[in-house]
Amino acid sequence: MKFFVANALGEVKPEEKVTPAKPKPVQVIFEFQRDGKPNGKATKLVKPWAIEDLKNTGAFSEVVETPTADGAVISIKFNNIIIKEELDKAKSQGFAAGLGFGLFGGVVATDHYVVSIDYIPATGAAPIHTEVKHELYSKYGKKDVEIPGTEYKNADEAVQVLVRQVLARGVNTIVSDPAFPR
Repeated sequence: MKFFVANALGEVKPEEKVTPAKPKPVQVIFEFQRDGKPNGKATKLVKPWAIEDLKNTGAFSEVVETPTADGAVISIKFNNIIIKEELDKAKSQGFAAGLGFGLFGGVVATDHYVVSIDYIPATGAAPIHTEVKHELYSKYGKKDVEIPGTEYKNADEAVQVLVRQVLARGVNTIVSDPAFPR
């Protein structure tokens, strides 16, 4: 199986990046979901990557899992949405590819992600909200199939890139918001 991260979102370019003049600490609350339901195993795997990626944005002086002095919180819900029709189609194609021992099939399954990010700059402040969408493609079978993404060695590496891109975009949008403390 091969893994591809969609090219549509990409990395935040240096000329697009916004960083606050005086970054402040933030408490992170992170949850990975599948179809809107908590997925504890995925949360445990992905949360350390997300925390590291938040630190690397430069938007916060410190990223912690405990309350901060001014009450700043960033809440992230990383939702993997399964579209039933796409799953059924991939299963059907996968069965056909399997009958040919993978020689004739080229099956692509798409994992859709909708990531909701809410930043509350201080206790009692109004949240700044953004939503970022991204996709991960999985391909199996020997037939070449055009995929609008960049290939990675394995699923973990692909998901790490996807998480980094989503959080960099989301945090950049939040920091760009006029309500973000300057």
